[in-house]
Parts: sequence; C-alpha cells; structure tokens
Amino acid sequence: MVGTLCRALMLLLFCFAQGGAAEQVQSQEGYFVLHFEEYEGRYDTLQIISLDDAAKTVRVDVTGQRQATLSGFADGHYQARLLSRDPADPPRLLAEIEVSHHSLEQALALFFIGLLAFLFLLTLLLVFQRREQNHA
Repeated sequence: MVGTLCRALMLLLFCFAQGGAAEQVQSQEGYFVLHFEEYEGRYDTLQIISLDDAAKTVRVDVTGQRQATLSGFADGHYQARLLSRDPADPPRLLAEIEVSHHSLEQALALFFIGLLAFLFLLTLLLVFQRREQNHA
C-alpha cells in the first residue's frame, strides 16, 4: 500500500516536472497502443519501464513513427517515455500503463464455451450431411 502511494506521488511529481499529465492506459490483454504524433520528429526511442521491477526495461526505435503497438507484457505497472538522441531534449513521460490480464477462470470458461459451440456446429454438419446422403 505504501509502495503504491509512493509510486503515485513520484508519478505526480514527474508529470508536473514534465509540464503535462501522462496518458493513463489500462490493458487486460497485455497489449496497448501509444500515440505520439506531437513528438514525431524530436524523439526516436520509446522506453517502457516496469515500475514493479526496474530491471525489466524495453527500448523500441520509433524513428518516423506516430504510434506504436506493444504486446507481451505481464501483469504490472509500466511507464512509457520518449527519449531523444539530443541531450537538450529531456525524456518525455508519455503514458502510465497498467496491465491486468483476465483471470484464468474467465479464460477457461470462454475457451470451453467456444469448444461447445464448435462441437455443436460440427455435429450439425455431420447430421445434415448424413441426411443429405440418405435422401440422395
């Protein structure tokens, strides 16, 4: 609880230092899209930092891009920052990302509903094919 509060306070201070609020992104699928049209020419690297484990940092070259779709992230809290090769341009906090996947029970329930629907349709196809062959 205290760690989450400290993280939120640090984010708030960082946002004020950057001059604007970061976009808040929530993902239940482990992927997300980040838009950075207004920074297109000045920044060339997107850095994703895990707030839960600072050793998990991802850097992506976004030279000439206006958005990036990223996937494969585990549950946790992340920050997306734009970095420039020019030392005069400070890092820009782009987004705060929270990844919270669907529960295993929900995923299994949806899988089995899909399996039942598939088996039902397969059974219908086989039954109607046999009827068609018997009437021919």
